[in-house]
Amino acid sequence: MRRLFYVLLLGLGVICARPHALWAVPDAWPRALELMAEGRTEAALPLLEELVSAHPDDKNYRFELALALFRLEKDFRAKWHLEQVRGARLTAAEAQLVEQVLARIAARSVWSASLNIAVRPESNAGQRTSTETVNIGGLDFTLRPDARAEPGVSLLVSAALGYTPRINDKWRGRISLNTHLRYNKDAALRDYQLTARAGLQHLPDTRSSISAGVLHGFRWVEDKRYSQTTGIWTEYSRLLGTRGRLDLSLDLGNVRHEVTLPDSRVALLSASYSHAVTSNTRLTFAGYYEKTKGNLPNLAGDRNGILVTGLYAWRGGLMTSLQLGRHTDERRGPEPLFGLTRRDAKTSLSLTVYHRDLRLGSFAPTLVMGVEKNRSNIPVARYDNQYLTIGLTRNF
Repeated sequence: MRRLFYVLLLGLGVICARPHALWAVPDAWPRALELMAEGRTEAALPLLEELVSAHPDDKNYRFELALALFRLEKDFRAKWHLEQVRGARLTAAEAQLVEQVLARIAARSVWSASLNIAVRPESNAGQRTSTETVNIGGLDFTLRPDARAEPGVSLLVSAALGYTPRINDKWRGRISLNTHLRYNKDAALRDYQLTARAGLQHLPDTRSSISAGVLHGFRWVEDKRYSQTTGIWTEYSRLLGTRGRLDLSLDLGNVRHEVTLPDSRVALLSASYSHAVTSNTRLTFAGYYEKTKGNLPNLAGDRNGILVTGLYAWRGGLMTSLQLGRHTDERRGPEPLFGLTRRDAKTSLSLTVYHRDLRLGSFAPTLVMGVEKNRSNIPVARYDNQYLTIGLTRNF
């Protein structure tokens, strides 16, 4: 783990030492505008990419890049830059133009897809305690080695496919398929989830959307069928002011376990607010509250968390994102072995680093370094974990 850390630090040094992108093309801006005016968008794109890397705080460069991506139907990246440019000091006409392009992206996007693949080495892959002995009923017991903290490497895959056919100007259908996979050589750490959603989306205006429908999901743990979830969902999204976006979602589901656990009912409320401070700085505040009801009080209870994320684009193309999280887990009834009602509090901190000019096809490789510490009144639930994640992103 330590050797890998030093290798990744060396790679980070190479990223930070890349030359200033604009030095190679001193007349990039007039040439890019000329090519855009001639309709030669693909030829203008590399120049605009260099301009944004060199001057990430310039609203004109970033908007022109977003426009080029929009023309080339690279809607995911075009939308990302338009959301970012909202943090600049825009005139009323400029702000209206940005919102018009965002609305056109939403109107023409029928199919959507995303894929995230990452490799994560961890010091404590199973999030287990490092304590060798625990006291139960006044007696000390020694934990087996496989029940204690061990390092490991996991492959993480998240993928989504969406279809939003147009019904009329105000209504669209919504069908999506999402999957989250975690593969580890230790079968006990394997977790696969697949969720399908179907419903309707209402567009009351160009700044907001409301969606609702039904969902059905499957989960496999240790390569075995673990549970099925059936329920309903709703989502709300709205642009706030000239710089913010609010997203809300609610899932209500009945979970039928296919192992020796009773069925449960789960309600999950999520909220996030993203604010473009400047055209190269973004703050995101996110939170969730989950309530689980079931016949086993020690498994039922409330979970909630808060995440604060700051994204900054540096001159030269370096991108950094710092995230701080606080999570709690409070159960309804006592643990049978310890006679205590479980109370957990977890703190997490992570730093994401990547360079927008280092690409693998349509993606930029990312490096995430993180730590997490879980404190609990149940001794075996306390743990510490450090991890490195090597993944891909299109947020550049």
